[in-house]
Amino acid sequence: MPEHEPNDLPTGRFPGKLNGPQQSRLRVTCHYIDKLLSDAEHILHQATSQSPFPRYVVDVTPSQVRVIEDYIRRLRAQLLRALDWQRLKPKPPDIPATRAVLTNLAFIDIAVEELRPSYMRGSGAVPEDAVDELNGVVHELRSLVEGMERYLRQELGTNLESRLQKLQQTGYDVALLRAIEQIVTRHGLVEFRLRIASLASRMEDDNLEVALFGRVSSGKSSLLNALLDTDVLPVGVNPITAVPTRLRYGSAIRVAVTYGDGRNEIIPVEQLAGLVTEQGNPGNLRNVVRALVEVPSRRLKQGIVLVDTPGLGSLARKGAAETLAYLPVCDLALLLIDAGTTLDEEDIGTLRLLYEAGIPALVLLSKSDLLAGGDLHRVTTYIEEQLHRELGISVRIHAVSSVPTASVLLDHFFERELLPRFEQAQSLREASVAGKIGALRDSVIAALDTTLDQGKRETSQAAVPTPELEARLRLITGEIGELGTQIDHAWLELGESPQAVIDRSVDRAISWIRSNPNRRITALQLSEWIHDVVQGLLNRRLEKMRNAMERAIEILQDVAKGLGSAETPSVEEVESILRDVPRFELAALPAETSAGRWRWLGDSVVRTTIASSLRKSIGPILKDELHLYGYALRQWSDQAIRRIETVVSSYADAYRAQIHRIGGLQEGTKDLAQVKSDLHLLRNWNSAEVPDLAEKRA
Repeated sequence: MPEHEPNDLPTGRFPGKLNGPQQSRLRVTCHYIDKLLSDAEHILHQATSQSPFPRYVVDVTPSQVRVIEDYIRRLRAQLLRALDWQRLKPKPPDIPATRAVLTNLAFIDIAVEELRPSYMRGSGAVPEDAVDELNGVVHELRSLVEGMERYLRQELGTNLESRLQKLQQTGYDVALLRAIEQIVTRHGLVEFRLRIASLASRMEDDNLEVALFGRVSSGKSSLLNALLDTDVLPVGVNPITAVPTRLRYGSAIRVAVTYGDGRNEIIPVEQLAGLVTEQGNPGNLRNVVRALVEVPSRRLKQGIVLVDTPGLGSLARKGAAETLAYLPVCDLALLLIDAGTTLDEEDIGTLRLLYEAGIPALVLLSKSDLLAGGDLHRVTTYIEEQLHRELGISVRIHAVSSVPTASVLLDHFFERELLPRFEQAQSLREASVAGKIGALRDSVIAALDTTLDQGKRETSQAAVPTPELEARLRLITGEIGELGTQIDHAWLELGESPQAVIDRSVDRAISWIRSNPNRRITALQLSEWIHDVVQGLLNRRLEKMRNAMERAIEILQDVAKGLGSAETPSVEEVESILRDVPRFELAALPAETSAGRWRWLGDSVVRTTIASSLRKSIGPILKDELHLYGYALRQWSDQAIRRIETVVSSYADAYRAQIHRIGGLQEGTKDLAQVKSDLHLLRNWNSAEVPDLAEKRA
């Protein structure tokens, strides 16, 4: 019924006035009649419904429908007059449409969940060859439900079009992306919305992350403070955590800290030293995972994020492949070498690891103000020659200093080295995004082409084995969808495995004793072995995630090839997801042992002695730390797998929609003239000549 302004039941006596309950009954009855009329309208329009499960056979012609609708309008007008007789008005709506739709989505989600094989088994055994595809059906449906829910909860509030409008001044071809978004919205091509939102997020985040590495006391914190003209980072003490502290631009100084249990906290800058230094947080007992500091520095305003990393210590010297998990995700690394000391194995090992991780690196000679001109030249030449000899690489050493009187060195380095790389990174990012926008345009053109040519499909399209392609999409959707549950169980298992960690660490100790029978096992060695064991357990789980991700990307690429789609995913889009893994930390060192002296009694005695010592000295702490670590990994993997699912689903949904169009399963838009117009616009795109489509649509 038409909306009217609300009013209370009329007061005062007038001729023919009903009492309160009678007036309420009149209003409720009119409301019920209107609901029945709405149901009748729904029945009449069954022929135009997109439902694959129609309930009614429409046995009236369009002209007859119009006559019935005229009667419905007359009935509604009469209902209003009946209410006006008693000076009543319909109650205004009080339930937001989005809330009602979200409620229905919640029930749909429950219904989808009950399609899982575990529930289906209540109706009989599920064939083994149907389990994977049944999981795929569940996750295909859930992906669409989540996409619709995400749109209702987030995109309606953030307004994707307004986000793109704000990006209009960037170097990207945002005008084309805006045009695509408006065309996608107009023709209901929802399968492309996630790709557009993903590209918008990529354009909004144009930071260049630069991480500083170096030995403890190499001057990283002092150098960063000098570079940003601030004193936010604590100096003079040694930070022990291996998680980086990120510094990015902000309108005011602000510090955010993340803990191993997933908590986030905003703290005063004065408290930072108490969380990231050995003096304030010995052994990292407070389990700090990372810190983010916002600084109002003009040098960060360009989009550069600087990262202060603690020294890698013995990890760099080991050069083990698993040590890469301790490196932050960054675009550029700066290795600081202290001018007051000599180049050592730790410096060389760190640089080797950076190159192995594919991270470009610059070498800085910190505290260069300590050296006179001739000495500075000799030292830099020596370091360059030694690095070439050890690693086979040619590097240029950049002299820098945090001392105010030598600030010209730091200024020169920033202007000559960092800024040009930032601009280069911007251009590379722009080229990458431009290519993705172009591929997206091609995909939307193909979708509109198929809609326009439903009745005249080309032979090549008709020959596409769409059922086979759709089955492959269903399989990988199910596999990626189930990955979260499997990995979550793996982290729970890791968090509850202190005895397994101790047993494997003892194996490492026994092996070492055989080669070093007369030496004591130090606390640091035992700590490193424990870390190695945990890292090994971690790597096996990460490998499962990596294999599933690579398999999904490979299948998506094959499906895209089968469909002739220009828009294909790459491993590079998701490979960084698995690099920023939380690091395991022990809050204390285990007790050292000289159990090797009992080796003449046999390995079993030595094993029992070492295991007993570890359980006594580190057992309770190891149990607590593994439990916290398992929780932190669950938090991390939940986000990581969601990002993988987002990438996989965005491509799979687009391919699936294309398969449906080729198979004639989707009717598409009725406005073929608009389709032709939008196709012409996209094929002959020139942002300078095209008016705003939003204005055109209005």
